[in-house]
Amino acid sequence: MEHGARQNTTRVIAVGFISLGTLLTLSLATNIIQGINNYRLQTEQKVR
Repeated sequence: MEHGARQNTTRVIAVGFISLGTLLTLSLATNIIQGINNYRLQTEQKVR
């Protein structure tokens, strides 16, 4: 019984870490894309 509970906790922690990592990666990617878009907009305005 105790062993199963320990395995469950490990699984929950692992899932939590994976979810956090995915969220971090997604937010980073969004920030990078927004930065690129802003940079493009700024350079386009300068060319005009």
